[in-house]
Amino acid sequence: MTVAVIDIETTGLSPRSDRIVEIGLILLDDRGEVEAEFQTLVNPGRDVGPAGLHGIKASDVVDAPTFAQIAPYLRSLLAGRVVVAHNALFDLRFLAAEFARAGQPVDLSPSLCTMRLAPLFFGPGTRSLQALCGYVDIPIPHRHAALHEARATAELMLHMLSSSLGEISLAGAGVQIQFDDDGGFVGFEALDASWAELVDLAAARSAEKCPPCRTLVREAATAAARERDGYLSRLVAALPALDDAPPTMAPYLTVLDEVLEDRLVTLTEADQLIGLAGELGCGMDQVLTAHILYLEALAAAAYTDGDVSDEERADLDRVAALLGLTTRDVDLAISTVRGGTAVEPRPHGGLAPGTRVVFTGVMSRTRDEVEQAARDAGLVPMSSVSKQTGVLVCADPHSQSGKAKKARALGIRVITEAVFWESLAVVANVA
Repeated sequence: MTVAVIDIETTGLSPRSDRIVEIGLILLDDRGEVEAEFQTLVNPGRDVGPAGLHGIKASDVVDAPTFAQIAPYLRSLLAGRVVVAHNALFDLRFLAAEFARAGQPVDLSPSLCTMRLAPLFFGPGTRSLQALCGYVDIPIPHRHAALHEARATAELMLHMLSSSLGEISLAGAGVQIQFDDDGGFVGFEALDASWAELVDLAAARSAEKCPPCRTLVREAATAAARERDGYLSRLVAALPALDDAPPTMAPYLTVLDEVLEDRLVTLTEADQLIGLAGELGCGMDQVLTAHILYLEALAAAAYTDGDVSDEERADLDRVAALLGLTTRDVDLAISTVRGGTAVEPRPHGGLAPGTRVVFTGVMSRTRDEVEQAARDAGLVPMSSVSKQTGVLVCADPHSQSGKAKKARALGIRVITEAVFWESLAVVANVA
């Protein structure tokens, strides 16, 4: 048996407009034994779609390879094998579209659809992968995680083919799919071939050799995001008033305000801040003084309940590392706060009435609710980003949606949903 069992997660349902965000692949030999596994997140170059369903956030795919980067290796893994998927027409239409965008059209036929095969084994009824696996006690530890669902699909296929289905006509479960050169779906033909005939048809395709590509799995993406993001949501945005700072520091502090607004500082942003200070002729003493004052303000925010918890201390340590400070600086900041001599945090600014605001991504509340909240605060919700936009609110600070890209290119203020609600709270308190 020479098989490639594949599962994908996508940004949506349309291969023409949506993209793949994760691929899981199981390679089986002619005995049904696992030869190898392949999995990676894929940077879609756009918003990741229903994160609540597939569990993939924009921050997870920032450092993931694009499909074009994995296409040659993936193509070599599929060549000469029967491509198997559950609801194959869905997965293979996305694959064909992605290969075409990458300039590498690939032959994905003949293929086997385990969803179309199931009625021959289970009889008419439920077709979902979860339900079918449940009938024969095949576990799926993580739903909507591509590699886990590919493993389950492989087990389900082997279970069904171990019966007489392995020798008789598959009655249309085998499919021959036709695609345009641009990856567009043309149609498919249901094959009456047996499993052995499908294998022979697939083996006729030449197997191309290609060196392995770079990958990024979910666990590594989560660890990278944790390393990359310093400010965690528990710390309130409490920025110090530095009215007496040297005039040359004003542009630096303005950029630092924007960086810290969403309580996220990336390593790249920290480097850029140091570079900006150098361009402005600000010495390291001034930079470190500003960073220490910010650290003290964050320590003050953490100490509002009279204590700095272990979790809050870990957050402050990470913030310090991102700002080029040490754990000793954190100790001194906490001591200063406890001594009552810390710089007083300035209140977080709200959004001025009349500000045009645009939203992108799936928020914690419905789009109608967040837009109504904006109107109630005197803001003007808009559907698209333009030069007149005052602020873009992102559900995920690492969003690659078209709106987010355009806002950054135009220099429009980009904030997270949490900052949006904090800003509205400021307006309500003032009122």
